[in-house]
Amino acid sequence: MEINPIFKIFESFPRQGPGDDEHTEKAFSIIAEPPERGGEILDVGCGKGVQTMALARLCPSCRIIATDIHQPFLDAVDEKIAAEGFSGRIKTVCASMDDLPFGEESFDIIWAEGCSFIMGFENAVRYWKKFLKPGGYMMISDLFWFTESPSAEAREFFAEIDPTIMIEDKGFEIIRNAGLEPVRSFRLPSRVWEESYYGKVKGKFGDLLEEFKDNEAALMIIEGLKKQIEIFDKYSDEYGYTYNVMRKPL
Repeated sequence: MEINPIFKIFESFPRQGPGDDEHTEKAFSIIAEPPERGGEILDVGCGKGVQTMALARLCPSCRIIATDIHQPFLDAVDEKIAAEGFSGRIKTVCASMDDLPFGEESFDIIWAEGCSFIMGFENAVRYWKKFLKPGGYMMISDLFWFTESPSAEAREFFAEIDPTIMIEDKGFEIIRNAGLEPVRSFRLPSRVWEESYYGKVKGKFGDLLEEFKDNEAALMIIEGLKKQIEIFDKYSDEYGYTYNVMRKPL
């Protein structure tokens, strides 16, 4: 089976989306009572596992299951697990985020950095919550509008690539309507997009254009990434990632 070129392209990036250890730690610190012994964390859509390793360092007593649909990403996570000495604490599972092979109320914490857009924020909240133990926490970072009146160019761009993007208040409403308690949220600073993600992406464009010069689908994805960076450079004050920490009532 031919691999979707988007996976091959994103394999070349250290991270598959914006974020850094500092803001993973900031989000984790919002959890009032992290598991002290034997806690179970599910890291959904883990990519190459940068945040997975951060979570393992932040919660030394926790066991983590890291899932992704693309096995080469999980192979990269397994290499990190061995290199950092986390064997026995982190397990990788190849699974789709909308069809997870776990029992209900299995996890103390569910973590999803920058991946919920794939199935939509509301769908993700409503589906993943069943895997959370009562009193457990879920953290989802996703794209949100920071204004109710975004510029026409930005609005038209996201109507094509992510029509589910919404204002932050709508996200809080979705959390409450799903029977969860919003705990706290914060925005990822725009500088982190450049430092952790777009700067690395731009540095790969030359190699990617050469590697995929005969692959029309891949070239369209690369051009889409260029346009995404252009839009962000113009309108980063109008949208970005919001980290939402929520809790399942006891």
